[in-house]
Amino acid sequence: MKVLVTHPGRQHSHQAALALASAGMLAGYWAGVPALARPRRVPGALWRRCVRYAPVPLPPERVRWAPWVPALRRLGPWADFLACRLFDRWAAARLRPGAADAVVACEISALATFRKARRLGMVTVLDAAATHHRTQNRFHGFSEPADLHRRITAVKDAEIALADQIFTVSELARRSYLEAGVPPERVHRVPLGVDVELFTPAAGETPKREGTTFVFAGAATRVKGLDLLLAAFARVREIEPAARLLVIGPAGDCSSLLDPTAPPGVTVLGPLPQAEVAARFAAADCLVLPSRNESFGMVVPEALAAGLPALVSERVGARDLVTEDRTGWIVPVEDVEALTRRMIWCVRHPEEVRALRSTCRRAAEDAGWPAYHRRFVELVRSLLP
Repeated sequence: MKVLVTHPGRQHSHQAALALASAGMLAGYWAGVPALARPRRVPGALWRRCVRYAPVPLPPERVRWAPWVPALRRLGPWADFLACRLFDRWAAARLRPGAADAVVACEISALATFRKARRLGMVTVLDAAATHHRTQNRFHGFSEPADLHRRITAVKDAEIALADQIFTVSELARRSYLEAGVPPERVHRVPLGVDVELFTPAAGETPKREGTTFVFAGAATRVKGLDLLLAAFARVREIEPAARLLVIGPAGDCSSLLDPTAPPGVTVLGPLPQAEVAARFAAADCLVLPSRNESFGMVVPEALAAGLPALVSERVGARDLVTEDRTGWIVPVEDVEALTRRMIWCVRHPEEVRALRSTCRRAAEDAGWPAYHRRFVELVRSLLP
């Protein structure tokens, strides 16, 4: 069994490729982000503009790169959609008979690939990184122009119809597809992993300090519930003035709530390299992610690996990793009162919160990328002939 993986960016696609390569099952990894070190023929300026990720230890003969994709995706929502569609056609044009037994392709960039793959007798697997678009519309709507949204959902529906199997990243995401009418035997949950070597607890005993530091990591958006968190934190600060909140990540539709100056007790750090995010996590006390709808939420296993308990909404897919009072807490979605109460409890019980660090770390170790690799390969083998 040989499996091809295609993706216009990276996300977790390279981990699927690594899993297949380790099992001797990788037919190829074709992506819009380079997976290998810089080829000699690529100018340095283009390379620096396109590359944000480290090389991946994959067999060079299995790897292909569409170098025009990253620059095009940065030009706005319509250009991003166009880049995904063009990448899809680029991948489909390169499919050859006997090249693979199955192809795993990412949503919005799988339609042409699946049509060609089916003609060649390949099994089609949709990499569904997000919840079903109907669930997204119900919980938080969409930010792109209406015409573009209709085109995106039309492509997604066509891809779902052509997919023999659909891989989601959480039970929350899996249920969204079942609720949309997709037969359960075609939809599968493959939870993502975490780099437990990068995200680690602070060395030695945690020093005692005054106050509690909460951390939010992600785009400053309504989808991720930053507006809810800021409302809750303002109430926390009225009662517990020593509480602090770090906001890490790029700007979004809630950035105006942080400008021109951040609210009292809030420090806005903007986007940071992963190594610095890991260091900030190790020095904080609790991650807070009150998303309105989050297919997974990579920051949750990353926080757990750093020893941080996670306070999440019920609409965060990675809530599967959160065990109440052991690795964190789950609150109802859009419930600012419940969020405030739990944050105040954390401030008033710092020793109990810090005592969860070892439990959080153990939970993350059980969810590392090697575990994901095993789950992915086992699932592929069980589903494909």
